[in-house]
Amino acid sequence: MSAGQGSGPASANVVHIGFLRFRLGAAPADERHMHADLARWRSFRGRGYAATVALLAAATLLVAPQRAAAAPLVFGIYPGGAAGTVGPSGPLAPENPALRLAALEQLRPANAPFVLHLYAGYTGAGSWTAAQQVGSEIAQYTQAGFEIELVLTYRPADGGSPADVTGFDAFVSQTIDAFASNPRFVSLQVTNEANVGGAPNASDGFYAGAQDALITGVIAAGQEIARTGASQLQVGFNWAYADDPGETAFWRYLGAHGGPAFVSALDWVGLDAYPDTWGPAARGGLVASTTTTMKSALRALRTTYLPLAGIPSRVALHVSENGYPTGPGRTYAMQVQALRASIAAVEADSSRYGVTDYRWFDLRDADSASSSFESQYGLMTDTYAPKPAFWAYRSLVAGGAVPVVTIATRTTATRRARHRLRARRSQARRRRRHVKLRPRAARRTRGPA
Repeated sequence: MSAGQGSGPASANVVHIGFLRFRLGAAPADERHMHADLARWRSFRGRGYAATVALLAAATLLVAPQRAAAAPLVFGIYPGGAAGTVGPSGPLAPENPALRLAALEQLRPANAPFVLHLYAGYTGAGSWTAAQQVGSEIAQYTQAGFEIELVLTYRPADGGSPADVTGFDAFVSQTIDAFASNPRFVSLQVTNEANVGGAPNASDGFYAGAQDALITGVIAAGQEIARTGASQLQVGFNWAYADDPGETAFWRYLGAHGGPAFVSALDWVGLDAYPDTWGPAARGGLVASTTTTMKSALRALRTTYLPLAGIPSRVALHVSENGYPTGPGRTYAMQVQALRASIAAVEADSSRYGVTDYRWFDLRDADSASSSFESQYGLMTDTYAPKPAFWAYRSLVAGGAVPVVTIATRTTATRRARHRLRARRSQARRRRRHVKLRPRAARRTRGPA
């Protein structure tokens, strides 16, 4: 039995009813997750269904435990335009709050949650609080009916120290205390990509103490949730998909220094994956490589890395960041194709790996005229003009289908042209030789006839 299977209430079965997740035989620590899901469901379905839900849940407890089907993914998006960059960041076109809110209203489904993924940063002693950084945005969005997932980044101006880790813990607790009374403040991510070094503008792993800040920050969040009674709030951290040898050390560090307090406070672990953009490369065309990347990342996270940290299967997976920018060599049609393939891969494996949530990065470009694709992750241009992927995401979030966009890349077109040329040459040789060839046997395919 793996470490992940043996730690915590991993054997608790989960039964999904709509957006509810009931854990059969779960430990008392899981009760707040059920209550949070009940609150979320009621806010979108109305009180008239509450009695029916309670009866269904009670009836479920009488049924022999069995593997439950996955609930629909809870979708969301980062609503900004600025993105952390590996290289120098370019200018940011001014935000237009009215156009931004109108675009978000168009994206969200009618009868399901839609989560906005926001960021606030700790920069050291005297850092602005999260309430000062994004409090007005959270108030505006939640009043409009959106749910909030807040990422607290660890970016000490002095490069990081033990004092910064302690300061970050206080920053986490202070943030929960500020927003705990808001029922639509539903998710908190502690640190951002603490496994990635060398990118101070994008990832926390560059800063000393990031792994310790992740562990103690999650523990501090759990303690503050218990103190404030914010049962709707779930806590997690994210991991940028990578397959280099250093990943094993990262997860083993969490396992060695986290312990029961860390694991018990944890509700989800997020995956950041940008197929054909950042991270491990996959073979094939855009759809094939995107599908392979997403499936490989989810499999590695659940079956290889989480067990190293002692994180049990009851902890859900989120896709906390997933995107494909447009720009030089990256067409709007390619963005649609990458988006569709990513979501299809996640939905196909959501039950197997326990994936509950998905966030696209991001709503609009930072600078649509930039020569760098890092400024063009958006589903919209920097003037809030929708790209085709905006409508594709809107349809997918609503549970609909989008026509497949076929893209013939230069490599594919060249390959096809060479194939046609070889075929013509072969036919010419056959005519010259006057050789009568027997037809080839039909290729047998796998599976039943």
